[in-house]
Parts: sequence; C-alpha cells; structure tokens
Amino acid sequence: MKKKLAAVVIGMSMAAAAFGMNASADEGGKLLFFAIGNLGDMGINDLGWYAAQNVADKYGLELTVVEGTNDASVRTTSLLDALETGGYDYCITASWYIQDDLLANMDNYSDTKFVIYDTSPLTSFADYDNITGISFRQDEGSFMAGVYQCLMTQTGKIGAVASQDSPILNDFVTGWLAGVKYYNDTYDKDVQYDMAYLSDATIAGDYETASVLYGSGCDVVYNIAGTYGLGCAQASEEAGGYEKGRLMVGVDYDQYSVYEKSDSEVVGKENVATSMQKKIEESVTDAMSKVIEGNGAMAENVRYTLAMGGVGLAYNDHYEELTPDDVKTTISEVEQKIKDGEIVVPSYFDFADYDEFAAFRDDPDARLD
Repeated sequence: MKKKLAAVVIGMSMAAAAFGMNASADEGGKLLFFAIGNLGDMGINDLGWYAAQNVADKYGLELTVVEGTNDASVRTTSLLDALETGGYDYCITASWYIQDDLLANMDNYSDTKFVIYDTSPLTSFADYDNITGISFRQDEGSFMAGVYQCLMTQTGKIGAVASQDSPILNDFVTGWLAGVKYYNDTYDKDVQYDMAYLSDATIAGDYETASVLYGSGCDVVYNIAGTYGLGCAQASEEAGGYEKGRLMVGVDYDQYSVYEKSDSEVVGKENVATSMQKKIEESVTDAMSKVIEGNGAMAENVRYTLAMGGVGLAYNDHYEELTPDDVKTTISEVEQKIKDGEIVVPSYFDFADYDEFAAFRDDPDARLD
C-alpha cells in the first residue's frame, strides 16, 4: 500500500486546495478519481485511489486524481469543476457526503460513467443509466466485530467509538449492538457495553474518547472512526496494551497491517487484534471493470455483503497470534450463519426513524422482532 501511495506523494503537493495529477496511458479513455478528502488517510480515499490505479493500469486509461480536501464547503465545487473541464469518460468517487449534490448536476455529465462508492443503501440510481453505486453491509461486519469483542473481553465490558452520529456510522453501530445482544442471548452471558460519538472528530478527539472507555472498564474497543483510530490505538497502549487485554478492533481496512507497514511508528499498533474491513479497493475495481467492459450494473446501487466478500474481519497473522482457537472457531461459525442467512443482521436503515434506533442503542434489553 505504501508503494502505491508514494507515487502520489512524490508527484504532487498535499496542499489543502484541490488539484489534479495526470498519469499518462495508452489510448483507452480518461478516468477521474475524485478523493472526497486528502489522500494519505489510509482509508476511504486511499482505497478508492488504489482501485483507480488498478483499473487505469488494466485498461490503459489516462488517470487524473483530484483531492477535494476535508473542507466540505469546497468539496462538491471541486468535483464539479473537475468534471466540467476534464472531458472524462469515467469517474470514481465517494460517497454519501456528496452524492446528492452530484446527482443534482448529473444532467451535465451524461457522457461520463460513474462508480460512486460508500453510498447510502437507500439511494436509488434508477434514473441514472450512467451510474453504478456501491454500498456495504457494514452492519454485518460490525455484528462480527461485536461478537469478537464479547469473546475476547476479560472485564465483561466492551466499547465502541463512532466518529459521528450519522446514518452510515449508525449502521455500523446497529450491527455492532446486534452482535453484542446476540452473543448475550445465545451464550447466556451478560457482557456490558458502552459507546460514544466523537465530539471532536480528530485523532486527539478519538484518543480522549477511547481513553474514557478504557478507563471505565472496557477492555476491547471497536473504533468506528477510520483514520482517527490512531488515537484509539494510543489509548489502548496507555491502558496497558494487549499484554493486559486492552485491545482495539479497527475499521474500514486492515489497520494492523497498514500500521505495521507505515513509515511512522504507530503507538499501540500491536493492540489491533482485528479490523472490520470494507473491501473498497476490491469492490470498486470489480465494479468499474464491469462498467468499462460493458456489463456493469448501471442505474443500480449494489450492496456488497459478507457473503459476497464485501465486508468482514481481518484474519491476518496478528489475529491468529492474539486470538484463542476456541474464539476463532466460534467466529467462523457465526460468520457462516450470516452467510447462510441463518442469522439476519439488522441495519440502521431498517428502523422506522432515529428514535427507534436510539431506543435499540440505549436499552441493553431492547431487541428487534
């Protein structure tokens, strides 16, 4: 992963303003990758960028990357400006942050074929025959994370940190809660849980919030906060680290493996026992390849599930080292039950409204029919 990112960093300024970089290629069309934030996040932007490089290399496309920056006020404008001036045949971008603004202007870009990933599963692209949407069953993967934490806890209390109180993030939370409640009901246990949203969506804010959870007795914390997880990793180390059972479950990508390969020392990386991965690079590469070859799921929003390999826990060597055999066995059994449909994981998008979700979140005894 570092090697691919290095090609970006060497050739461009990482300034806050949006900019573009072209990668020359044989005649095969022009592809725009628009990052909704800054590259180097080791998350949603980098993974989409890797997919864009895969596709450009495979089909000989001229590839341009534009960073929208983390400033929401200019993000959409940067994308629309790039589309207006670039004459692109294809565009890869994310996500539910910008999809509504992009769709409102789609009449201007009918000649460009889009793959928009990490969308809301409720979004319909039925009226747009030049768009393939990609959403994920992050609820299913988070269910697995919750069960894993319950199996690994020594204190009988686990926690979760979410970067914001929003529909997509609450889909993670819903699946996680369902996993904890499933574990307690199925195995006649009483694992306690606590979760918090970041009031300060930064690495420092993540560190402070995770520190509170570890300090309150949570020994395994699920970090639903992407790159901000560097803060949770540090908090886990200061709480005693894996030697004292203070573990972290990462999110979006295999955070332990990325931290291990990082040029910078990541405090607490050894405490990342596993991660709930959204397979963004693989799914975007697959979807855009199909679009280019003429058999893409246009006008559809494809939801990548656990059974499809779109989400799931990271089973790396570190997981193998830290996880007891009986826990691995149970995790495999639960995963298969989800894939077979024996366990149906609830989604945030199943709730009638936010209040119904909040009741499920805040009441340990609340169950869904």
